[in-house]
Amino acid sequence: MTATIGALIIAYHPDAGQVEALGDRVARQVGKLLVIDNSQPAAELKIPSAEIIEPGANLGVAAAINQGVAALAASGCKQVLLLDQDSLPAGDMVARLLDCLHQAVSQGHKVAAVGPVIRDQADGQAAPFVRFRLPFNRRLRGHQGSVACDFLITSGCLINLDCWESVGPMRSDWFIDNIDLEWCFRARRAGFTILGCFDTWLEHAIGQRQYAVAGRLFAYRHHGPERLYTMMRNRVFLYRSQAPMAWIIQDLLRACAKLAWFSLLVAPRWQNMRAMLSGLREGLLRRPVP
Repeated sequence: MTATIGALIIAYHPDAGQVEALGDRVARQVGKLLVIDNSQPAAELKIPSAEIIEPGANLGVAAAINQGVAALAASGCKQVLLLDQDSLPAGDMVARLLDCLHQAVSQGHKVAAVGPVIRDQADGQAAPFVRFRLPFNRRLRGHQGSVACDFLITSGCLINLDCWESVGPMRSDWFIDNIDLEWCFRARRAGFTILGCFDTWLEHAIGQRQYAVAGRLFAYRHHGPERLYTMMRNRVFLYRSQAPMAWIIQDLLRACAKLAWFSLLVAPRWQNMRAMLSGLREGLLRRPVP
């Protein structure tokens, strides 16, 4: 157990026993465990080792993270581990992340966050850490040590609270999508390092997988119209917030492909198209909250 680290789990209508299993796995690795349950009604979680906050409404992931980080910082934590409910960390993940953090800091690096290798629960494939480049990104793989990268997904991210105030909180008005990218990009612009740690892993469910061709030759992640709206709106917000140009150019291509795919081929096509166009329009016209 690492006493200076608090873990924050964001829950939203979890499967039975899902958050309890995650809480049991992580509670043994940290000094304090906090769960924010965005479910409506509350999920009636039973985790003896955790403090559970029930806001009574869905705050969104970003606002829940901000509230949880503030509470854990006030309780004396020096680092906060962020976790989605559909994740499961290695039994020694926290200690290994902390080792990577301390080693980098001892070498003079200003580290905002460090994260593990992410394994997709669906197929067990390990995702690389990434540096955005043109024409192709650098995909970073290894077996030990750490590497500077451009972003970490929220789940499994160990935030160094020494940097939190300088970087600022998550964008609460963005609600969910791209909040991790935006925060990491902002941290890097402020002169901090984002580290990927090869020494440990976290299993994570990444969207609902669907197959477009018989024989499972082509898979894609399915999202409903409401989520497609948020994805499109927030990617435009991110274009407007000094994101790396390499990422913007690549994501513009992804946005066009997603708009065509979900409007023409994935039901409910008309609702999907309206939601995505509405998201694009709001992303262009609305001023994001700083």
